[in-house]
Amino acid sequence: MTSPSAPAPEPLPAEQAARLAEFAKACRAATRVVSMYPPSHPTIQGALSRITDAGRDAVADGPLAITVLPDALTVAGRGFAKPEPAATELAVLLHQHLIGEMTLRETLDNDQWHAFLSLLAKPPEETQATGGVARAWAQVGDQAITLTEIDYAEVLRERAGTGEAASWDRILATLSDENAGTGSGGSGMAGMLEVAQDADRLAQFAARLQAHGRASGDDSTQQRKSLLEMMHGLANYAAERQPDQLDAVLDRMAGAAAQMPPDMLLTLITNPPPLQASGAAAAVMDLGGELQSRLTDEMLAKFLVDNVIADRGASNRLAAAFQTLVPDGNRQQEILAAAAEQAAAQFGADPQFKSIWNNSTQMLTTYSDSEFVSDDYARELTSARTQAVAVDAVGDDPPARVRAWVSTLSGEEVRGLDQRLLLDLLTIETRPDAWSGVLEQAIGSIEQLVLVGDLALAARLVDTVVDVAKESSPFAAPAQTGIKRLVDGPLVRHLTLFLRQATDVEVALATQICQTIGPALVGPLADALAAEDNARTVRRLRDILIGFGAAARRYADELRTSPNPAVRRAAIDLLRALGGEAALPDLRGLLDDAEPQVQREALRAIVQVGTPEAYALLEQALKSGQPHTRDAILQVIGSLRDERSAPLLVYILTHTGHTGALEGLYTSTIESLGRVAVDERSVATLKDILYRGEWYAPGRTARIRAAAARALRGIGLPSAERALTEAAGQGSGGVKRAARAALAEPPPTRPSLRRTQ
Repeated sequence: MTSPSAPAPEPLPAEQAARLAEFAKACRAATRVVSMYPPSHPTIQGALSRITDAGRDAVADGPLAITVLPDALTVAGRGFAKPEPAATELAVLLHQHLIGEMTLRETLDNDQWHAFLSLLAKPPEETQATGGVARAWAQVGDQAITLTEIDYAEVLRERAGTGEAASWDRILATLSDENAGTGSGGSGMAGMLEVAQDADRLAQFAARLQAHGRASGDDSTQQRKSLLEMMHGLANYAAERQPDQLDAVLDRMAGAAAQMPPDMLLTLITNPPPLQASGAAAAVMDLGGELQSRLTDEMLAKFLVDNVIADRGASNRLAAAFQTLVPDGNRQQEILAAAAEQAAAQFGADPQFKSIWNNSTQMLTTYSDSEFVSDDYARELTSARTQAVAVDAVGDDPPARVRAWVSTLSGEEVRGLDQRLLLDLLTIETRPDAWSGVLEQAIGSIEQLVLVGDLALAARLVDTVVDVAKESSPFAAPAQTGIKRLVDGPLVRHLTLFLRQATDVEVALATQICQTIGPALVGPLADALAAEDNARTVRRLRDILIGFGAAARRYADELRTSPNPAVRRAAIDLLRALGGEAALPDLRGLLDDAEPQVQREALRAIVQVGTPEAYALLEQALKSGQPHTRDAILQVIGSLRDERSAPLLVYILTHTGHTGALEGLYTSTIESLGRVAVDERSVATLKDILYRGEWYAPGRTARIRAAAARALRGIGLPSAERALTEAAGQGSGGVKRAARAALAEPPPTRPSLRRTQ
């Protein structure tokens, strides 16, 4: 599909053209170097000085509004008298960032230009992922430059009327640029996905596509090819970017197809998928079959009526389309009956309706292509059909052999053959250009294999590419570039989707692939985890990240601020596994989390650190933390069943007060220690508490002594029993009563303890 050539704009005045050209040269040159050197580098400062001077000259006569076309810059509809390479390069760069107009309002200094050009120097897909250059620049708050961004989705949502044809032409031009490899990374197809929200709008856009092709001089064959490319591209784009919406998109595509002319509809149903560009992903679906299966009887009835009314009868192409779409005779009659009712309502009182409809019905049900096919060719077709049936009827091959033959044509087998071929070529190819081509195919194949769940095949390809990147091979540099493409591409997104339903064996393969690629994958994995809301996937991504060790530690800070509680819990696991004592400040912050489960996980992580600093942190949280934090700590302390928590409980009992509001915490801690302690230090601590008394608070003393005696009884160690027996015989009155009461009770059944991993 080609864009119609636009008439050359009127030339700018010579002086203004010179200023604009100088500005374009300085801007393009400075953009190249800002990402290569630190801001203080002389090269950067020289380039910024030139763009500052050029910008000052450009606004000497007032604000300058520059309109950005895909390959040209204009001012008030006027451009350069002859092509200006620097202006063309700058236009392409701005267009890739979806900038439609740039207005210079006043002079900028070097620092301001550096901030602006740093945004332009980023890859378009990176800035678009965060809202685009215009949004990023607006957040800076500097109005010396204002940017107007092309919003393709909004263009496609415009109501029919003035300017819509021109707007759609811009979208079609964007699609043309992307097909040619010069587009801005899918902005046109993203707009098409917006169009696909409504079947009628998609049908109107398809009609505009045909008009666009005719204006470009395309013949009917090329027009149908353009439609096929656009619809297949839209389906594959939806399958990759919004797989959960794919069914709805295909339904609306079928509704749009039913509104197209018969030859266009036949093209979509019967033509094979268009050839993909080198290195591009293969088609992921049988679009023709998908559309045909989604064409309802109501859609087909309306399709017939609309075309019969438009042509005042049924054409050969309409009949061929109808018989292709509905080969079953009974269903044909049902659809024709429904169509007859619709046609009668739309023809109204037209006296010719009955004649037109009867003739149309006969054409639609009896149409034959015999006048277009020679007798010899027809005989060959008939013979081939008969022979095929006869061969099938012979059946002299054993069923097991037939099944074995058929199995070699399965998708898994074909993908395996592709993988083995790529592995062989990566090993034996010695020509640099040819090897780079094989690498391109291998990277695309890895992404597709992960998408369909063939991780075993993908893992071998990843191993081979990574091995080449590590060797002293002449292809090490392109292999490293290929790995970077994997890291920056859709691989992690495909892995994330796959992990939702993967088996444990498949998860191990996914982990192996990530570990083979290396720490460069940690950032994308952390981003995927932060955006994930599936608990199983969060857990599996967390485990993969933990496997990267220290490389994943710095991402825990980002994850612990996620709005998703499951992600914050994953951050706690990362901090616990990788941070050690250094993670205590971060874990302390999570103790105040509004989600109780997050609080409990943070507390358990601190307990497992198990250092005096960790215990002191918990003591401080109990004394000065928010009420819900103290409640959470008390609740967890009361439910501890981990023997490694005994030192924490001893620490609390020896460093925390027991009067007033703290009495409840104190007795709860004593009870917890009795459930988990298996050491002599705990026995000694409880014995001290049993003998300690306060004459001025006899009630509290009695309660605490009773709790300590029951805890000693619960520990069950010989030393604990001796301490109780000794207290019952030799202690003071209150100590005796508490010890004897505990000994009078049956020995408690001690629950099995566990160690939290």
